[in-house]
Amino acid sequence: MSQVDAGKAPLMQRLLDVVERVGNRVPHPVMIFVILIGIVILLSQILYWIGASVSYQVINPYTDQIEYRTTTARGLLSVDGVRFMFTGVVQNFMNFNAVGVIIVAMVGVGVAESTGLIGALIRKLVVVAPPAALTYLLVLVGILSSIAADAGYLVLIPLAAAAFVSVGRHPLAGLAAAFAAVAAAFLVNILITPTDGILTEITNDAIHLVDPHISIDLTANVWFSIASVIMLTEVITLVTERMIEPRLGPYRDDYRVEEGNGLSVDEYRGLRHALYGLIGVILFVGILTLPPGAPPSWTRSGS
Repeated sequence: MSQVDAGKAPLMQRLLDVVERVGNRVPHPVMIFVILIGIVILLSQILYWIGASVSYQVINPYTDQIEYRTTTARGLLSVDGVRFMFTGVVQNFMNFNAVGVIIVAMVGVGVAESTGLIGALIRKLVVVAPPAALTYLLVLVGILSSIAADAGYLVLIPLAAAAFVSVGRHPLAGLAAAFAAVAAAFLVNILITPTDGILTEITNDAIHLVDPHISIDLTANVWFSIASVIMLTEVITLVTERMIEPRLGPYRDDYRVEEGNGLSVDEYRGLRHALYGLIGVILFVGILTLPPGAPPSWTRSGS
């Protein structure tokens, strides 16, 4: 990546140089988790040695009365702590409600990704994008790709670089825009994603520690997410076109994407059938839930 002379570069360019140098020194995500695990273990032992405790209010699910409880820190380096880490890991997963949502969601996403549906859909959206709106559409698709977990990383990022080259723009700018959309804006979407189900269950588990009678719905965050998608799409597009591309300079390589990056006949047929299936599922769910006397009302009327 080209860098301007540090003595003559404007403030924003020098700031980007610092961000780049710091980012290159960030450890691998796996190592970050290992470090955090080590910090938690050491911190738990220190708090255990000093006798740290916390008092809080909870609602007794049997009496509906507010009670005070006190929890003391448990050292994970003690004999009981080490035993807990090894013997409680399976039970922790079994008690974690979000695990069930993760498994069900990943089965559906895995089928869609393995059959090529996600990749074909992303490529189709990029192919039909007009050059003037290419950045905006790539960023939008990258944000929405969170519904398919890691498919955006595998398909969209290299495709964005190729799409930028096809219109004479720097491929690193397209790669950066797609990566920012897929990674930085990963948890927002205009649709309900598997992550929403996971986070909702995690939040409800935390809420139930205080009041077992209160829960949030899966759609509790949907309007905020929709607004966030619009705002983040604008921000990432603006940063890409006003900051990243000027920093990279003009792209002078004669390389062009080879023809044949469109979809095959089978992929077109698959997308068409997937659309028919989606419409059918929406109609089926609508018939089951919307009319008066639909099956969900049977439980309410009988309770």
